[in-house]
Amino acid sequence: MYRTGDLARWSQDGALEYLGRADQQIKLRGFRIEPGEIESALLRHPSVAQAAVLIRDDRPGDKRLVAYVVAADAEADPLDPAELRRHAAGALPEYMVPAALVTLDALPLTVNGKLDRRALPEPPRTATTGGRAPRTPAEEILCGLYTAVLGVPSVTIDDHFFHLGGHSLLATRLIGRIRAVWDTPVTIRDLFQHPTPALLAEHIAENAGGDPLETLLPIRAASASDEPPLFCVHPVSGMSWCYAGLLKHLDRPLIGLQARELTDPALRPATMAEMADTYVAEIRSVQPHGPYHLLGWSFGGLVAHAIAARLEALGEEVALLGLLDAYPLPDGFTAPAVDGREVLTAFLGTRGAELDVRCADSAPDPAELADVLRRADPILGALDPVQAAAVVEATAAHLHMRYRYVPELRFGGDVVFFNARRTPAAATGAESWAPYVSGHVEEHDIDCEHWELTGAEPLREIGKVLGEQLRGVRS
Repeated sequence: MYRTGDLARWSQDGALEYLGRADQQIKLRGFRIEPGEIESALLRHPSVAQAAVLIRDDRPGDKRLVAYVVAADAEADPLDPAELRRHAAGALPEYMVPAALVTLDALPLTVNGKLDRRALPEPPRTATTGGRAPRTPAEEILCGLYTAVLGVPSVTIDDHFFHLGGHSLLATRLIGRIRAVWDTPVTIRDLFQHPTPALLAEHIAENAGGDPLETLLPIRAASASDEPPLFCVHPVSGMSWCYAGLLKHLDRPLIGLQARELTDPALRPATMAEMADTYVAEIRSVQPHGPYHLLGWSFGGLVAHAIAARLEALGEEVALLGLLDAYPLPDGFTAPAVDGREVLTAFLGTRGAELDVRCADSAPDPAELADVLRRADPILGALDPVQAAAVVEATAAHLHMRYRYVPELRFGGDVVFFNARRTPAAATGAESWAPYVSGHVEEHDIDCEHWELTGAEPLREIGKVLGEQLRGVRS
């Protein structure tokens, strides 16, 4: 038993009736938020005497977190909303930072002396940052599309899509809207490389689109002056778009490794060892020598371990190996059949098992599954039918590979392991990897299911740990 903070009562007929919350907890875009925590953070600023926080929905579909503040001395020390927002950002996770801050002479009260929330004014619609206003029709359109997709009050041409809360799912929605306006092959790869309206408008004017399935995906491109990249290995789908949510938590280049067969079926590897050898060559084409930094989710974690062991055998240093809920096969494992239902589950988790397809209990039909997944999954919905079918075929091949793979080489360094706590495993990460890792396995529990690990909140926690590791502040 544990306290949830929910209030309920039994009715006379034995039904449980939900009455609300015992506290002031609110929910915004999937996150549970305690306004009191935000208010306390704001009150720690020396210029703030009073603070109140709530969710407003002044426009349909535009729910946002708003803070109302009263200055301790408005004449001598007037409040600066931009400064207060920076203060809040330094003390709170990003999803708890108010989208708007409103300064008041006093908080409105009811006749009983309590906060009158209905009397709090609607925040003015002002720019989100000190960025520039649109200069061209294309920039004006893109700022409007960013605002609609991200659910923020306004956007300037210098605002970064992923820094405003964008992730791979929202990116596919934005790309769909851009394609409805311009006849251009813009892709998620282009959004990674041109994340602001100004840069994207310039790119669209050139009418050029990059292949979103190329083996090396520059989520944040590297340059000669940058720190070494974090190489992110694709999960079973073969695509690395899922790591986009790390952009706002890490300040170094992020390079996604994607399955080579997505662009050329003839390049499909026969074994995990062949795949790892190929990716070692791809990595060294970007960064010839270490220290290397690797990250892999699920199937990608197995590949990342194999890459790390090979780089180490070549005499290179692997400074970071991060594994997201990636486990080697347990003893006595019996491989399931790789049928249509197994492929759908690999993409969508338990939701995939509920989809009705003809090939559910037989060999995967790439065309049928691609059609179903393009309608059920917004990420694949951003691909054309041929590309989606290639992803389905790669997924089936990777499942066959995964179900018979046992690591061949031992990695001598340390591992940072992230466990999806709501998806129980037969053993801990440290226990599972002990035969294949000589160093220490540092474990972190993330409160989510396996399929949710690359969601916004899990990646915030993961990004914090990785950032500390990459800065070398953890022991």
